[in-house]
Amino acid sequence: MRELRSALGSDLEGSSEHLNRRLRELRDAGWEIPSNKDDRQLPPDTYRVEVKGAKLWIDEERAAQQAFRPSQRVRRIVLDRDGSRCRVCGIGVGESYPGEPNAKARLTIGHRVPQERLRSRGAADDIDNWRTECSRCNETVRNELPDPEQYDEVVAEIRQLRTAELRQLSSWMQSGERSRSRLDQAYDRARNLSHNEREQLMSYLQRTLGES
Repeated sequence: MRELRSALGSDLEGSSEHLNRRLRELRDAGWEIPSNKDDRQLPPDTYRVEVKGAKLWIDEERAAQQAFRPSQRVRRIVLDRDGSRCRVCGIGVGESYPGEPNAKARLTIGHRVPQERLRSRGAADDIDNWRTECSRCNETVRNELPDPEQYDEVVAEIRQLRTAELRQLSSWMQSGERSRSRLDQAYDRARNLSHNEREQLMSYLQRTLGES
């Protein structure tokens, strides 16, 4: 933070909020810049650049980014609608990624179908095309992926499910996430053990089950 103040000029001396606002703008433009709040291994007042996004100091890139940036009102509507959970991987704001206790999720919003692709088809963008995404799932590489599945494609598969499976799916859809059984939760905890502890647990399971 001190280096940032020095680089940006003496007029910002003591103005952390101005710098924080600039960092938020970079993060909204695709930059991943974790701080000590995101990764406790970082010293206080220290940031690490992990992913570079749009170069907002270049006029053309700044203009392009501003053209695609949603308003704060749209962001809040989308986040509230999606329950503040990434619609791709399901992680919630501030939660740790599996196996990475120091990596906390940050949420933003992105497109199901990229705007450039919609424009090329003469199609209009709307709020239904926006969705909540964590910073990891909101990668530019997804612009190269095919379009996400549509309703007709998904419901064709769902029609093949049994009634009990439909009830379970309905429950997951209403809660916005897949419920996890005690077995799922036990596995999540077990896989975070050290290598030696996992070996010890596997031996315990084999003895308990009478397996060689």
